[in-house]
Amino acid sequence: MSSPADDPERHNGAIRRLTELDRWRQRIGELDPVFFEASLTKTFADEQARAAFRERWLGRFLEHWPELAHVALGTEGEIIGYIVGCHCDPARDPRFEDIGFYPALAHRTQAYPAHLHINLAASARSKGIGSRLIEAFVSDARAAGLPGVHLVTGRESRNRSFYARNGFVNVAELTWGGTPIVMLGRPTCVPKRSAQQKK
Repeated sequence: MSSPADDPERHNGAIRRLTELDRWRQRIGELDPVFFEASLTKTFADEQARAAFRERWLGRFLEHWPELAHVALGTEGEIIGYIVGCHCDPARDPRFEDIGFYPALAHRTQAYPAHLHINLAASARSKGIGSRLIEAFVSDARAAGLPGVHLVTGRESRNRSFYARNGFVNVAELTWGGTPIVMLGRPTCVPKRSAQQKK
């Protein structure tokens, strides 16, 4: 019989669907510190700009598709990471008209229609938690009959190696707002990665 110290979830974070947590709506605010800590944008002109940034990259997913969100819980039950997204193609859904790069990616998003965002608290990284969150989201997309999932990140972003280890490949590149970006896609049929590859 294993002891609590041997329980891998105590070290790696239990993964739960957000909407299955007790009082999940009241706990949505716990995602904000993780979101802003992990974001490359640290300063904002004012609170309105900060709120708009959160809405663009986090809020809309929690409002429209909370059932697709999964969270990682720390040893005290606190939220230490999350993945959010949608199963609709953002290049064809009017709810994403504010994101200017999608029209240029529409020729590739049909093969990878589900879209995701993932963030972890610094204390939760390099423990395999990010990979487990990815698998939870991909599993949902596979069950929905979708052929693939995607995300968009900076071409020089250090997180690209993590996504590569999790089965994502470069499917498109462009420059948006003066920044080189890439669309990374993964077919939903890609098997789970090795437990040795971690975020």
